[in-house]
Amino acid sequence: MPLNKAFTYGESESILDSEVGIVAKTRTATQAMAKEVDGRKIIKAGALFTGTDEFGVFLEDYDMTDTDKCPVAVIFQGRLKADKVSTEAKAKKADFAAAGLYLV
Repeated sequence: MPLNKAFTYGESESILDSEVGIVAKTRTATQAMAKEVDGRKIIKAGALFTGTDEFGVFLEDYDMTDTDKCPVAVIFQGRLKADKVSTEAKAKKADFAAAGLYLV
């Protein structure tokens, strides 16, 4: 089933420090990964993504209010702005660096 809803709630700044060397892959996000923001369930860009055996950072904001699952872009390698990622992601800075994802 294609997703064809596009709404903007507020503004989101880029979390990328550089586009060079970015490795982003499509993964499935669930509504449980979202946090309540002004009555909507939102996954913010820079939030920590944890899969069964991998971890990364969400590239964009995603509104999960009206859907249980959604394809999302997750960054696994590259350079991100440290002040734009979540505190959970900052706590994994050493693990990210070992995998090639640097917070600068």
